[in-house]
This record gives sequence, C-alpha cells and structure tokens, in this order.
Amino acid sequence: MKRLVFISFILLVMLSLALNIPVAQADDMVEFNAAVQRYNDSLTNWDADRIADIEAEAFGYTSTLNYITQNKLIDKELWKSQLKELVSQYEYYDIDIVTSQTNVIGKTGIACGNYKVSRKHREYPWVSAKKRWSSTWVKSEGEWKLIFYHFELIDEWR
Repeated sequence: MKRLVFISFILLVMLSLALNIPVAQADDMVEFNAAVQRYNDSLTNWDADRIADIEAEAFGYTSTLNYITQNKLIDKELWKSQLKELVSQYEYYDIDIVTSQTNVIGKTGIACGNYKVSRKHREYPWVSAKKRWSSTWVKSEGEWKLIFYHFELIDEWR
C-alpha cells in the first residue's frame, strides 16, 4: 500500500512540474527558426564573418576551447581570420543541409538534422560525407544565442 501511495505521489509531482514548463510563444519559434537558419546559411555559404559573429556571442561554443575565456571568444577578429584561413585551404567546400528540425521549450531552443558535405583540400583527396548536427540555443536579452554546436560523421564516401 505504501508503495502505491509513493508511486502516485511521485507521478503527481512529475505532472505538476510538467505543467509548469513554459510553452514557447509563436514569436519565439519564428525567431528561433530564423536564428538557426541564419547560422546554417552562414555555414553553407562559408561566411566566416557571420559564423564568427554568431559564435563570438555564444555562451560556450567554439570548435577549439583555447579561444574561450569566461564563455566568450577572446578575439572575434582573430577567430574570423582563422576561419578564413581554414576556408582558404580548400579548393572546393560544399555543405547541403538535408534535414532540419527545431523545438523550443521556454527560453531554450534545440535544433538538429543531417547534412552532406563535399570538400577538396588543396593537399588531400576529395572527401564526401553525411553528418548529423545539433545545436542548443538560449534566448537572452531578447535574442537567441548559440550555446553549443555538435556534428558527427554518419557515413563517408568518395
């Protein structure tokens, strides 16, 4: 009997917590989708300036942790120049975002999907791959800020 009462109590607590989760406003979803789209467009177009601007405002993202100090990039212009240097090493670099899903709960946004990348480095052979990606965002001071971006290889082909 005690177990049944305890389980019922736990379920009621979980339900009450679930009901207190703030639901995203329609405007939040539109703004979040636009922020994710801007970032994805900057990646597919290899716009180093825009990528660095978004990442420099992030709370904790960069591809190399050396450039983060107190959750900010040390030098946005340095990061831009490093991204441009990276891009300049390729004869060809194409990213095609195949799928993209977004969801907002309160002030947190999650985006994920798959993309295909094809690239030819000046010194290495042509590489094509399918990757999955995800990003986490927080709405702060009225703007969606990138917190984390992750991608990983699904399949590689030549």
